[in-house]
Amino acid sequence: MTTMQLECFLAVAETLNFAKAAGQLNVTQPAVTQQIHSLEEELNVQLFRRTTRMVQMTPEAYAFLDDARHILHLIHFTKRRFREQGSEGRLPFNIGSHAHNDLDLLTDVLRSMAEIYPEMLPVFQVVPFQHLYKLLAEEMVDVVVAFQTKDEKESYGKYKELIKVPLAGVVPVEHPLSEYGCLTAEDLERQRLVFIAPNKCPGGLRAFQHDLIKDRAPADMMFCEDPGAALLLAKSGFGIAMLPKFPGQNDAKLKYIPLSGVEPLSFGAYYKSTSGRPMLREFLRLCREYLSEELEESRSL
Repeated sequence: MTTMQLECFLAVAETLNFAKAAGQLNVTQPAVTQQIHSLEEELNVQLFRRTTRMVQMTPEAYAFLDDARHILHLIHFTKRRFREQGSEGRLPFNIGSHAHNDLDLLTDVLRSMAEIYPEMLPVFQVVPFQHLYKLLAEEMVDVVVAFQTKDEKESYGKYKELIKVPLAGVVPVEHPLSEYGCLTAEDLERQRLVFIAPNKCPGGLRAFQHDLIKDRAPADMMFCEDPGAALLLAKSGFGIAMLPKFPGQNDAKLKYIPLSGVEPLSFGAYYKSTSGRPMLREFLRLCREYLSEELEESRSL
């Protein structure tokens, strides 16, 4: 996959016109067509349907759109970073994540890192699962903070567990179930539920959601792309959201009730190697230290 392929794809997606896309990129129309065809062959999908009168994006093209933007942004940023690195004297440290909520855990870690490495420049990449691990494999990110995957088909690098994260049902404090000590699948049978999209959901929670979805009416379910949206819907009274409960994650308007029969999830860091990378070693050490402290504090409350 090349920069030119991605630029041609995005230009055609924006204009829905191969000639206009070629004009934007200052190349010939056959060149754009060739780049789109080669990208389609590489992805093994059709991205555009063309007739004599119009161009239409396929569902596969819509699915690929955000990924293409993320990848192209990362490529351009990386080129600019190395172009400017010598003059600025900054040391980029690339952190990957599946959701912005996960990055909230790193506030104290990054504060300490800034004191130890004043020249450090944190760079965040929040992209879908498969592309994020590809960036790690190609060493375009230094570390990925995420829930441990059980996928045995691919090796994403080394994994270091930082904390165990319990799963909870999240309801407004005035909800009838807010006084429950824990929630079972039976407790949730007649409730409206807010689910995380399966492709964005940690494995243990995904299995629990799958059991709840069976035989449930569509009117009793809502799906969200990220935990932040699920929390908003829960707080607004649209249903019970089922989410990992990170230490220090509190909201006076919400009640986090442990889910019964669901094992805590392993949350940690994926990385290639710490050899010759003192900044990464220090980051992992601080993550373990601060997250463990926060977990102990939350248990004592």
